[in-house]
Amino acid sequence: MKAFMVALFGVGFCAATATGIWLSTPEPADGANTAAQLAAATPSERTASARQASGLWTWGNADAGKTDTRKTNKSLDVLLAQALRATNTSVESNDARNELRKLANEDPAVMKQLIQSYDKESNSQTRQLMVSLLSGLEKPEVLAFSKRLALSSDMAQRKDGFTMLQNLSGDVPEVHPIILRALTTDKTPEGIMLALAALKPPADAEGNAPQTNVLSKDGGAIVAQLQNLTRHADPNIRLQSILQLAQWDKTGSSQEQWSQALADQSPQVRQAAVTAVAQSGTKSDIVKAALLGMANNQNESKDVRGNALQVLESFTLSKDEAANLGQLRSQILGL
Repeated sequence: MKAFMVALFGVGFCAATATGIWLSTPEPADGANTAAQLAAATPSERTASARQASGLWTWGNADAGKTDTRKTNKSLDVLLAQALRATNTSVESNDARNELRKLANEDPAVMKQLIQSYDKESNSQTRQLMVSLLSGLEKPEVLAFSKRLALSSDMAQRKDGFTMLQNLSGDVPEVHPIILRALTTDKTPEGIMLALAALKPPADAEGNAPQTNVLSKDGGAIVAQLQNLTRHADPNIRLQSILQLAQWDKTGSSQEQWSQALADQSPQVRQAAVTAVAQSGTKSDIVKAALLGMANNQNESKDVRGNALQVLESFTLSKDEAANLGQLRSQILGL
């Protein structure tokens, strides 16, 4: 019996699209004959029969008496079909995905099978489902799989790899070289944006945000490349680079980049620069001058000028600067 199902879902940067999948299911044997055959079979024969019927995607259980046999008899291909089937209710599809995630997290064999099947699967929607199921699993095998995909020469695989890296709960220093390589060598805006999205705020050896002004070798190289990308032709890359610098530059070496971004031709980049300055905690004169210029710019939006005023409140101001700020506060904020 053949059933036709349409898959519709999305993960990470991949857009949701529709695709058809044919699944073949063997016709069930006659119930009375099957029961009689199983009753007459030896234990070893019954075990072999169960394995044969379970299919490629089934997983075993050494102690079936301690588990719910209804769950252990359900094969992974059935769960995958339910997760992909667009004609199902969203509840059924979500339940199947949640069960698959739980199994992949708890059973190394299931996790390994999903990873191996990704390489064999030609349907992009099914591969993306597998990426979705594996994303967020804090397992060495999954991390190694993510790194391998992120280094692939195939753009679709790179997307999947960086999507999985993006879903990590925090900074993982061993992926810094992979991200740095993409930021440095990738010539496509899409590839650079994938790497920027996967970059997490740096952490120290205990997993906390670093409290010192010292960065690792990779960290220093990442900061330098982020500074270069603030001059990229694509405004989205400039925006994300500015925001990442606020997280990564703990030495105060990006004053020039923040100052330039505050005068960027893109209003979105200018707004991001205000946010980055506030996050960085910088109090440099060059940045203060750029913020004052933004606040005084009549052509700037009221929201951006107001945000600049709020950030300036934390700077040390001269008497003239304070008077100017008071006038602008009254003019822009009505205070």
